Amino acid sequence: MPADLSASLFDLFHLRLEEHRDWPVASLSALGDGLAASSGWWLRADPVHLVADRDQLYLSACHVLGVTQSEAEELVKELNRTYAADGWEFIAVTPQRWYLRLPQPLAMRTIPTSGAIGRRVGEVLPQGEDALVFQRAMTEIQMLLHTSLANTRRSEQGFLTINSLWFWGGGELPEAAGESAWDRIVADDPLLLGLARLHGVETATAAATPLRLGAGEAKVLWQADVTSLELAERELFAPLVAMLQSGELAELVLVLPGYGRWHIDRAALRRWWRRRKPLSALLQVSG
Repeated sequence: MPADLSASLFDLFHLRLEEHRDWPVASLSALGDGLAASSGWWLRADPVHLVADRDQLYLSACHVLGVTQSEAEELVKELNRTYAADGWEFIAVTPQRWYLRLPQPLAMRTIPTSGAIGRRVGEVLPQGEDALVFQRAMTEIQMLLHTSLANTRRSEQGFLTINSLWFWGGGELPEAAGESAWDRIVADDPLLLGLARLHGVETATAAATPLRLGAGEAKVLWQADVTSLELAERELFAPLVAMLQSGELAELVLVLPGYGRWHIDRAALRRWWRRRKPLSALLQVSG
């Protein structure tokens, strides 16, 4: 998850965190995934493949590995057998989204997987007081994965192995930052769902909910996962503008990390939209 997206989501809930610490993405995502995240210190543990190039290691994108849920569960089972005595618990919610719950906190800073892909691993390893100890544990985990039966089968079938885990987003579950401004949150992102549940906000999944927000004064936060601004224009922005024009929406607030934030009501819509350009074109110009 890009850092600016995480920052935007935390900001929507006015959640202020300690400087020089990770945002607790893992614990909140675990809560959003339905796990009992109120105890322990959590890390995301994304399955990845490290690529050797001369004397350097690089991180490749985990989504290209094609990990199956059965493989994920098999690998997690092996890891839990090895680290149970230390109180470590690995959990694979999906093939690509794994967690590590620790009994005690670690003083270190990490980099999200999305920010580490394609970079030299030595430049993006955890940093801080406990980082060196944890880096040794990462090396032990790599050795264990190297000898796992699941990776042996993947190698024999010509697939890339899961030869490491990328740990990031560490922290305990934070306290809610007061009463939320939102009445309902529609999302598929586990971090946003976790933030909603932390603040006691009603949630629904975007994939199962049509783009109709309902009448009344409810303040609804709708998260959309789209791959391009053009797709967002067609599938999200244009329908929302139509709902503004019809009065179904009183106000629309667009938050796009890297682009900015816009508050639009029906009066502003007449001025803001009068160029008759698609929103994606306006954002590209202003960005």
